[in-house]
Amino acid sequence: MMMEELAMPFEKYWRELSFQLPTPIQENVYKPLTEGKDVVGLSPTGTGKTLAYAIPLLQKTVANKELQLIVLVPSQELAHQVGRVLSEWGSLKDLSVQVIIGGANVSRQIDKLKEKPEIVVGTPGRLMELATQKKLKLHNVKTVVLDEADYLLKQEHLSSLRELVKKMPGERQMAFFSATNSENLKDIEKWFNTKPLWFDTTSDGQFTDQTVHGYIEAPNRKRAEMLRRLGNLEGMQALVFVNSTQELDYLAQKLQFEGINVRMLHSEYGKSQRKNALEEFTKGNATFLLTTDVSARGIDIPELPYVIHYDIPLSKEAYLHRSGRTGRMGKKGIVLSLVTDRAIRDVKRFAPHPDEVKEFFIYGGELVDTLPKREETKPRSTEGKPAAVKTPKKAVERPMADESGEYRPEPVKKAKPKKKVRNKSQKNKGARRKPSAEQSEQ
Repeated sequence: MMMEELAMPFEKYWRELSFQLPTPIQENVYKPLTEGKDVVGLSPTGTGKTLAYAIPLLQKTVANKELQLIVLVPSQELAHQVGRVLSEWGSLKDLSVQVIIGGANVSRQIDKLKEKPEIVVGTPGRLMELATQKKLKLHNVKTVVLDEADYLLKQEHLSSLRELVKKMPGERQMAFFSATNSENLKDIEKWFNTKPLWFDTTSDGQFTDQTVHGYIEAPNRKRAEMLRRLGNLEGMQALVFVNSTQELDYLAQKLQFEGINVRMLHSEYGKSQRKNALEEFTKGNATFLLTTDVSARGIDIPELPYVIHYDIPLSKEAYLHRSGRTGRMGKKGIVLSLVTDRAIRDVKRFAPHPDEVKEFFIYGGELVDTLPKREETKPRSTEGKPAAVKTPKKAVERPMADESGEYRPEPVKKAKPKKKVRNKSQKNKGARRKPSAEQSEQ
């Protein structure tokens, strides 16, 4: 249905990119979005959610120098990714897109807004700041999209997000997209006075069957060493997730000392540093890209072979978001978790198919899921039974031959008599004669 109703410039470009049939989420939300209905779209990471809302909404947007479409995202990386997609497809209709994020130069963003883009992609905090200063005009907005809505609707972000949406017209269209369902999405009707249509394609395994989920057992103190060993495997390139920035710094220093080339997506990094780290990793100039959950939101690295959970995430939603960085759009990928024996059950609980979680090992310089059987070390007889092992007898020295060539026993030496062991008082020191009477008188 989507391909039948796709406008000509978009259909032509779709064919030029050699895209096949639309993914389930793209097919399901296309018509409701073109008709102006509010929707909630749930689909696994890597199944084309950005294009799912971009194509139908861009078709409705008019190149008239008025802001009509706003896409809210939780991170700088996701903002740039979405901005690239919307700019690419929006150029088919001469639509202008501006990315507005925190951490960037505010004055430049304000100057750029004077060019009057039809589409803005940004983080809620900076957009709220500019809207309060009346530098961002929201009175003509027709549609607002919340990408990674499960994160944006967390309690700590909800109040500022609602304030921003209230500055837009009350009749605006709303769309919420997420890789997982969560408690945060259940109160959308109460928070935004809307009854959206729900489209949940998370159970569709069409694009996730190629991802293998597994674990490597290692004590906590040995995880860094295990990561070093993984880094020395041929063809290894992985996005490595940790739970804290302190661990991020420690791990990066240790791996670099061991000769492993790594990059970081650090929360304290500026825009240029983060961009450079991501570009270097994408070009293959680094083995590992170390990151936290927030920093990795929206990262899209084509053909990424591995995702490694150095720290186990705190929820299934976080696990799926992390794991979705590999195996995108049906491509092959491996998700590895470094765990203790007690944490294996958490990995199986978080994985999409617990029964298919494998244990991996490093053997012979390769990553394997089966160790070879040990060879029998005992010698075997021709009948297949263990051969008896003979104990060598103690060598007996033979006597030397005499001049006639005959062996003659050596004469037995007589043993010396043993000395008697006596006390000092028992020893015979010789009898002393008593002096005679004459001698005593003298």
